[in-house]
Amino acid sequence: MNYRTLGKSGVKVSEIILGCWAMGGGYFGDVADRDSIEAIRVSLELGVNTFDTAEVYGRGHSETVLGKALAGTDRDKCVIISKVFKHNMRHDLLIKACEQSLRNLKTDYLDVYFLHYPVDDVPIGESMEAMLELRERGLIRAIGLSNFSLEQQKEAMRYGPVDVIQPCYSLLWRYHDSDLLPFCIDNEIGVVPYSPLAQGLLTGKYKKTDVFTDGRRRAALFQPENYQRALEVTEVVKAVSARHGKTPAQGAINWLLMTPGITAPIVGAKNAGQARENVGATGWRFTDEEYAEIDEASRKFTDTLPRYALFFSTEIMEG
Repeated sequence: MNYRTLGKSGVKVSEIILGCWAMGGGYFGDVADRDSIEAIRVSLELGVNTFDTAEVYGRGHSETVLGKALAGTDRDKCVIISKVFKHNMRHDLLIKACEQSLRNLKTDYLDVYFLHYPVDDVPIGESMEAMLELRERGLIRAIGLSNFSLEQQKEAMRYGPVDVIQPCYSLLWRYHDSDLLPFCIDNEIGVVPYSPLAQGLLTGKYKKTDVFTDGRRRAALFQPENYQRALEVTEVVKAVSARHGKTPAQGAINWLLMTPGITAPIVGAKNAGQARENVGATGWRFTDEEYAEIDEASRKFTDTLPRYALFFSTEIMEG
């Protein structure tokens, strides 16, 4: 396992970050806490030192489970990331939300704290002021933005430094290639993308005839006009990854590890088996020719997508 620094923050993360969204339950269905805890502990054993959660994941349940799993470990050797949701962006609410997250996680500080989504009814300066106050008090080490556009990010940076961003990014979702990624490279800002497997589309487990009844049915890439073409990208990733004895999921993650500007992808796991498979994406590389082969298949798909507002909906942005 390699470790990479988040921009100028000094926070060093494992090249794969364990995503703990599913551990909160809800969107992905119920997940047994014992399976979540095992996934976290196996990840630690395999060198993953960084864990991403949020107050909104299961209304604090994901944070609580992560806190239990990390109990008794050396805190200085773990990197804990959490996020404040839209309803708590006002200064005083944001401070209280962070303090509650710390209680859930049974820790004195967060290594990174994110504004989870931009909101229209709270000035970004007010939220950033609270974030800077939290950092001054030693409750957080680094400030992050999740799901912010480049324009919104630049606005936030008027009030203080932004150390890292968390966009949706994968072989099937690449809207930020021309703006956010180059900007972050130029300004030494870390990038930790979520949904690197496009909520399972890049794992090879789905068939063209599958029908979805969970939250995925509302997501852009699972719509009929996109779904089957997305699986064609997966087939290319599957074939190229097989040359290395790897699964398509491991290949999709490895492609991200090789992509300029990406610090470390956030990859979810519901159990120890999935955690082990995630780590199998490290310790090897595609050739430059293989990377380009996968990249070409990806672009044929992503270049034809309309400009969706979010991965989790079908709303198309105007203009």
